[in-house]
Amino acid sequence: MKFPLIGSDRIRESVLAWVAMRRIPHAILIEGENGTGRHTLAKYIANSCVCDGEDPPCGSCRGCHLAETGTHPDITVTAPEDGKKNITVAQIRNLRNDAYVKPHMASGRVFIIDKADTMNEQAQNALLKVLEEPPGEIVFILIAESKAALLDTVISRCTVLSLSVPETAEAVAYLKKNTEHAEEAIRNALDESGGNIGLTLEILDGGAKSASAAEEFIAYMLASDEYNMLKLTCGFEKSRVEAGNFIKELKACTAEAVKSKHADIFTARVLTEFYNELPRFEQSLQTNINLSLLFCSLVCKAAEINKK
Repeated sequence: MKFPLIGSDRIRESVLAWVAMRRIPHAILIEGENGTGRHTLAKYIANSCVCDGEDPPCGSCRGCHLAETGTHPDITVTAPEDGKKNITVAQIRNLRNDAYVKPHMASGRVFIIDKADTMNEQAQNALLKVLEEPPGEIVFILIAESKAALLDTVISRCTVLSLSVPETAEAVAYLKKNTEHAEEAIRNALDESGGNIGLTLEILDGGAKSASAAEEFIAYMLASDEYNMLKLTCGFEKSRVEAGNFIKELKACTAEAVKSKHADIFTARVLTEFYNELPRFEQSLQTNINLSLLFCSLVCKAAEINKK
């Protein structure tokens, strides 16, 4: 299986050497902003650990197939529970107890801790006990945006892999080869995302989705359907990039609707007033505003304008 990341040559060489020698460090911390490939790299390392083939990760053995589908019994993922922002000390204690259970089918076990930087000090200290003396063939993979939120004692027991964005030329070549988008669109998206591959793909692939959603939103607004406006915007609350794409498309669709020959005087007035409000929401995206609050405010403003 080909190494999944572009750029990061030093990290690539290190990881490939570990895998080839079957000497993967027992604790790895992968840090980097969203979209730099943290989860992709964690998955590659985890798959390598449970691969049954001669050249791991081979991608064709039973272990690789189970890992690829997220059903391998020896790969465990710990992340904040639904509705919670932090990994709790109880979760880490459960992980620690589970670490002493023998592997089910592979030669060892892999424990991935996603959003490791959300652990509080108590949870990190609970993890530290098993990091210091890991039982058997175990690999811990911690994923974080930044190691700054982790205790020095935890960091010192991990091999740290710091991911960054690739060179523009590498990114353009990769995206031209692996997507159907034109080079100009790729370069524009890379510029908007600051070179972040993951965010660039969201920008490139989110255009059609955002345009369709924007048209629906306008229809719901004119029908005074606040429930469906809120429901529709929920799909853009996970990413500021997607939220920005949606508002950008909303401006374009609103402007187009104003020009439509089917728009009566009342509709044109509503759309024009709504269009004039959208730059304010674009500006809000540049702050740390909560996206749920942003879209609630957008829906309220749309409803207010339509009821005048």
